[in-house]
Amino acid sequence: MRLLSPAAVFLCVATSIVLSGCGGGGGGSKSVVTPTTYPASGAYGWVLKASGPTGALKKGLSLVHPSQPDAEFVIEPASDYVSDALVVSRGSVNGGALQATSVQADALIYVRGGDVRWVSMQANSQSPVSQRISAGSTSACSFVSDLAANDHATPSNSRFIVTTAGADGICGGSSSDDGVAEVRKDASLGLVFKPLSAGSEPLAVVRDPATLAPRGWLYSRTVGLWNGASSTPFTVRASDKPALVSAVASTYRQALVSDGTQLSVIDFSGGTAFTETLLDATLTSGNRWKLIGFDADNFYVYDNSALNDFSTPWTILKITRTAPVATTLATGTGLIQAASMGSGVLYLTVASATDNQRVIVSKSGGTPTIDSFPQDVFVSVQTGGNGIHQMWVVTGVATSQMTYTLLFIDETDAVLHQATGGFPMVAAEAPTVNFNTSESRTSFVYASGVTVDKQFNGATLETFDSVSSVNRVLGALPGSATLGTDSGFASAVAGPSTFGAAYAARSAAGVVQASGSTVYSYDLGTASSLTAKTRVVN
Repeated sequence: MRLLSPAAVFLCVATSIVLSGCGGGGGGSKSVVTPTTYPASGAYGWVLKASGPTGALKKGLSLVHPSQPDAEFVIEPASDYVSDALVVSRGSVNGGALQATSVQADALIYVRGGDVRWVSMQANSQSPVSQRISAGSTSACSFVSDLAANDHATPSNSRFIVTTAGADGICGGSSSDDGVAEVRKDASLGLVFKPLSAGSEPLAVVRDPATLAPRGWLYSRTVGLWNGASSTPFTVRASDKPALVSAVASTYRQALVSDGTQLSVIDFSGGTAFTETLLDATLTSGNRWKLIGFDADNFYVYDNSALNDFSTPWTILKITRTAPVATTLATGTGLIQAASMGSGVLYLTVASATDNQRVIVSKSGGTPTIDSFPQDVFVSVQTGGNGIHQMWVVTGVATSQMTYTLLFIDETDAVLHQATGGFPMVAAEAPTVNFNTSESRTSFVYASGVTVDKQFNGATLETFDSVSSVNRVLGALPGSATLGTDSGFASAVAGPSTFGAAYAARSAAGVVQASGSTVYSYDLGTASSLTAKTRVVN
């Protein structure tokens, strides 16, 4: 069977594992109690709890805390409709080093049944659910991750863009009438949900290049500043020039943008000062460019616009960030299904008319390395920020003989660890954020022992730390003693601290069972740390 997209390969793969519902099961009934004390300090972990038909999962939300290892703090019950969630992080910001360190969760902002809600993730001896605030919205769908303006120094100043359902009331409906809204906290008004009119959607976040704090939105012709700055937007594109239509990438002080005819780099040096450098229109025409990643020196983007056409050409450009110039780094033919940036190389997953390919492109140029695989083999690389990456190999795609293998490799292709039945769960958010590169993550969480028939039944939850090159087995997910012959269902959330959470449930006849499901916590740095929650706290 020929696949046109990697989505069909992933039983419920972990590109957005927070919401994907890939999962495993078990656990007995738990009493619902109210503790005499709540955790006094430190950050909670969180997890979404899925139930219902796998094609139409409902998701609830629970928190866990290291100081009460047996407790699950329910924020939204498993039968609710939590459709998306983002961590609002805090950290120590060093503008000179272009980093935020000691990053941890400050709050969780999420969408439940069209309403945007905010719950604190910092323990303060109070019930977390009692501190939940709501925007009172009814049309929110999901967050636009590229427009998450997280202020690490002052998390309450963070702003977010969320897509909204149009007149048909359907998120992503066929009528294409969806819109967007801005969400922010206000000391007096609480959580503010502001629908934006068509044509006024922001394209990118603009940060203060000295403090690294987000300070405004880039629009099609202007930048609008926040937080006491001038209410009058300043112009970045005059009316006699084409309006900007997209932002391909955004750094702490630059935006790589397109006006539909060519790419350009806008550099914001502070205040209302900026410079724009137009790039070679013969190389950068059109509005199809997608970001692979950026490092301290360059942006890396690709153009591969045709759909379901294995003969479409693709192009990778390297664009210098200082004195911006675009050059062609590599070209080829086929459909790019995944792309990610390593330290010295770029990885592509490409489907051609005759095979599937893993393409490795050196950042310094030269002839790409192409590894060819049969059409029933899928290979994809998820990069990390330390030159060590997770490569997933699926054989027998879309057959009853499908198998999974995870390899952790360096950029010479040396295998540092191999997991049979390996299934990606989540690449952990990093405790140190580098604003000068698009990739900071160093820990991967995955399941080992996953099979196409039993899925997560009997699998183990594991992690690979690319800083120390150490694999740790966190613990066993429910097996046949609990699930019998039913399939297991599991999901996991990790980072930015080492404390994480997981969820497991029974899946029978295509339906994930809320009854008997289990929430776990774990520590990325500690083997055998997977701990089941035995009491539920409302």
